[in-house]
Amino acid sequence: MQINIVLIIITILGLIVRNNSLIISGAVLLLVRLLKAEGFLNIIDNYSVKIGIILIMLGVLTPLATGDLKLEGMTENLMNPIAILGLIMGIAVTQFTREGLMLMENTPTVTINLVIGVIIGVAFFKGVPSGPLIASGITAVIYKLISLFR
Repeated sequence: MQINIVLIIITILGLIVRNNSLIISGAVLLLVRLLKAEGFLNIIDNYSVKIGIILIMLGVLTPLATGDLKLEGMTENLMNPIAILGLIMGIAVTQFTREGLMLMENTPTVTINLVIGVIIGVAFFKGVPSGPLIASGITAVIYKLISLFR
């Protein structure tokens, strides 16, 4: 019952701050729980991150497929400082994500704090909820760096 209350709060928070991601996520999970469709919860748990990553990649690559992003423009801007920084950050984020997946697998208790942080970021700071994995990865890297100095 407590979990349902939390999901209701998440959904209401999404409505208050007008964030469709929170509204849909909270409402879908609440509905699945109310319908007692635990099997569907397992499917969501096992596949949603992979599907989400695929959907994000589709969204990012679509301008290339539609021709809105021209290959000529990409090669011309390759030496632009912001393009170089974007390339470096793209590499870094993949490493953060790898570290984040390992942290969430090895220390699942950190996941709830990451989720709360993402909800607070979305609800009160107009953030975009793309990042429990990246947040977890940054957490893991910072924790490893701190551990080096102990």
